[in-house]
Amino acid sequence: MTKTGTPTEDFTAVLQLPASPETVAALFTSAAGVSRWWGPTEGDGAVGGTLVVSFGDYGVNAVRVLEAGPAHVVWESIAVPGTTPTGHTGEWLGTTMEFDLIPAGAGTELRFRHAGLTPELECWADCFAGWTYFMASIETLANTGTGTPFGI
Repeated sequence: MTKTGTPTEDFTAVLQLPASPETVAALFTSAAGVSRWWGPTEGDGAVGGTLVVSFGDYGVNAVRVLEAGPAHVVWESIAVPGTTPTGHTGEWLGTTMEFDLIPAGAGTELRFRHAGLTPELECWADCFAGWTYFMASIETLANTGTGTPFGI
């Protein structure tokens, strides 16, 4: 995994995965797929839908699905009434998570960008560590069939 981030740049990661783009896209376009690498998830992964990921006592992360194509998935961080957001949700509101899936040989290159998550934010260190962990969860899932989502 390649990770980047400088004081003015968004968090990004590039993963080389031994799975087809269609298989990888399924990890981001359904609650069941997201649950396999990020955490227990409910909701609708189609465009216009909302996915709510539970982090137990820490609260939830919620995203609105802006794009859910086979090569490009985009989520926007939102707050959902009636839920308890995680501590960093305030800084994440309005930021987007972008997943670009590029065929690469027999597998897929996943380019992830959390647009708006920069070192200037108070949560940067914790969020950088969190995304690094969950990007590794995606790699583990692609390589072994089992990810390391929250709660596992």
